[in-house]
Amino acid sequence: MLARAPFTRRFAAGLLFCAGGICLSTQISAARQSPQDANPQAVPLFITDFDLPVVPATKPSTPAAPPNAAKKTSNGPPSLYQESDTPSEQARLLVDFFSKTLLQSLQNSKFTSAKQPSERPSSGVLIRGVFAEPDALNRIRRALMGSDAPGGKFFLYVGIFNLARPDAPLYDHAPVQDPDPRYGPVITPNNYIPLAKFEIAKDPSEEDIRKICAQIVVNLTALLTKNAAAFSQ
Repeated sequence: MLARAPFTRRFAAGLLFCAGGICLSTQISAARQSPQDANPQAVPLFITDFDLPVVPATKPSTPAAPPNAAKKTSNGPPSLYQESDTPSEQARLLVDFFSKTLLQSLQNSKFTSAKQPSERPSSGVLIRGVFAEPDALNRIRRALMGSDAPGGKFFLYVGIFNLARPDAPLYDHAPVQDPDPRYGPVITPNNYIPLAKFEIAKDPSEEDIRKICAQIVVNLTALLTKNAAAFSQ
């Protein structure tokens, strides 16, 4: 079952206090622009592969399945993975399918979008994401694909960045760490950027991913409709 949360009220806080690179002066300029005049599709969009490390391999990899091997099925849509996929293959499938689907969803909504080039563009929007999960103390940790961490879901944090402003982190490492081989480091998502949190099964279907990408586009369209000028300078 896929659960998702919309972009939070932190949008408002981030946009009012020069957070995420959107200063008050440009916010005032954007506010003078009526929604009818705003053109969110005019803002160039870039995405990066979402962050999903893999647990270090300690056993020989499983032999690859035949090309026509069926994907796993449960009581729902087919899984993205095959039975024989290693954790590194699963992570690559998940990250690649998110990138491909998000680009397609943006293009279907008439946005100009592409993967971020090696040289950082000087304007537009950058979309970043990181997979995480809570530990036993409910601290947010960066997820590790292939670990034996309990729980069947990842948290996915997706942030929106203004490329016309100085770079900002999607998350920071918490000052106090408690190493655990089942997880990555404890992290603190950046509350001063437009940020959304989604839940997704560790063994997701393609439809799960399409739904999250569609919601990202809806949230982004709403943000840019109100603040297109701030992101185009």
